[in-house]
Amino acid sequence: MGQSEREHIYEIATSVEIETEPSAIDVEMLYARITESNLAATGLPAAEPISAWLRDDSGEIDAGIYGWSWGGTAEVDLLWVSESRRRSGIASALLDAFEAEAVRRACTQIVLSTFDFQAPEFYERRGYTSLGRVDNYPEGGWHTTMRKSI
Repeated sequence: MGQSEREHIYEIATSVEIETEPSAIDVEMLYARITESNLAATGLPAAEPISAWLRDDSGEIDAGIYGWSWGGTAEVDLLWVSESRRRSGIASALLDAFEAEAVRRACTQIVLSTFDFQAPEFYERRGYTSLGRVDNYPEGGWHTTMRKSI
């Protein structure tokens, strides 16, 4: 690497700024650019969202699941049930709906990530297997990525 190339890299590195509260517009632009790059590399269209919600009488969310399908795979990004509604079968109903939609979209697998305190045993009972684990994330705990063939 020549001197001018090192100087150029240094100039770039010193102009990079961390933002702890990025604007929604900037994040959307980043998603749009990666979607364009993915399309160019794979020929596959953008990911399509999958979501299901349970709302109380006032319209507040009591539980929900959100993710997407892309390239024959569905990914669960978020699954949450309010404390008062847990252990009532709602998480299973939401995951059933998500899995059914993934099958309808011709997906052959579902992936998700979870922490040790977020009920990985629930996913194991549902047929998901761990692909790997990151220990001490968060400190004292662990994180895993899981997969299920459908």
